[in-house]
Amino acid sequence: MKTIRAIKCAALIGLLSVSSAVASAAESVQDEMLETFVRLARINSQSSKDSVSTYGQHLMALELERTINEMLKDNPKAGSVCVSPTNYVYVTIRPNIKKPGNVLGISCHLDVTPEAPGGNIVPIVDTLDGHTIVRTDGTTLLGADDKCGVTISLQLIKELLTNKKLKHGEVMFAFCPNEDVGRAAEDIDTMYFNPDIIFDLDGPGGEVITKSNFTARGFIVKFIARKAHPGDAKAERLGDAVAAAASYVSFFPIDTRPERTEGLEGYIHPWDFDVDSITGDVTVNTRVRYFDPKEGERFDKLLKDALAKVAADYPNVGVKVLFDGVQYDNVALSLRPEDFELVEKAAATTGKKFRFADERGGTTASMFAAKGLKGGMCVFTGQHEIHSTREYADLQEMEECYNLMLEIIRNVPNLPAR
Repeated sequence: MKTIRAIKCAALIGLLSVSSAVASAAESVQDEMLETFVRLARINSQSSKDSVSTYGQHLMALELERTINEMLKDNPKAGSVCVSPTNYVYVTIRPNIKKPGNVLGISCHLDVTPEAPGGNIVPIVDTLDGHTIVRTDGTTLLGADDKCGVTISLQLIKELLTNKKLKHGEVMFAFCPNEDVGRAAEDIDTMYFNPDIIFDLDGPGGEVITKSNFTARGFIVKFIARKAHPGDAKAERLGDAVAAAASYVSFFPIDTRPERTEGLEGYIHPWDFDVDSITGDVTVNTRVRYFDPKEGERFDKLLKDALAKVAADYPNVGVKVLFDGVQYDNVALSLRPEDFELVEKAAATTGKKFRFADERGGTTASMFAAKGLKGGMCVFTGQHEIHSTREYADLQEMEECYNLMLEIIRNVPNLPAR
């Protein structure tokens, strides 16, 4: 880190904070996004695994609603904004062309992770390698994941509403809660968000666009014990659930272990065991991950064969599947070559160097895909060292994402109809 950058009209009181005067003095997109980001970063919108939503997320949703209503004030017919009871913020920008074509969806998430210290977040403006960045004092997270995406989305909405030269089709925005606890799509309302193609503004760094990701299947099975004295185990039909669970885990070929896979290879990962000390029952939670649906079919057969073998070898142990479902899906299954060409052309026009990547994980768009929506690519947003007290946001990379998305907005109406 280098010397803290001075900003006009900003007060340096211990740690640098950015005053509202920056907004009025802003002359560039980057300056405007800096003011917006710092304002939003101060709102501690951590999510929680133990609640439907949190007060901080509610405050974020209200602030987004207020900001967007202010943008709509001079042209209320151009779009709309609404907030759901569970703090989703939906924005629709109506088309300004006669043949709008495909509906574009842009998503991001308004929560920040609960896995790092939150609390009194103090954004500090600094420089790194010639770029303006925002960080904290090192005692809390920043929330760049995903307030970078939120900030870029707000800047896009402003441009759509104020730039009459920007011709575009219908654009839907979804600001989602609870992404960092795996529930971004849990209460998504397709009445307000059901586009033809989605771009998820939640990617790290400044050059990667995710074009595919794991399909994530959760599989939880309970092995039900039958207790008996070991000396009379045969006569009393002992059902050893621990042995049955061990048999289930050891059934899977070694090459399906996560540490044996890479790239586009999937895996089966029994990762959590819960032994009931009273009943002797054992519950095993298994992660199943794959890119290729054919590999998914192979894994499905392995799961069924594993349970069949347990049933044959341990007939006195009950077997009950507690959960079997897709938590997020591979977005590549609903993307077309034309969609990737759209991004490549937009990058060429803006001069942005980027690379497509395959994500060995999931994104908000992949959670949408599991809910039946069309998936989409996850775009870099300038967030770095996320989920830590070293987290920072790179303003230049945020502006590059903004410019790329503007070009995509211009050209989505030219895509072939789905």
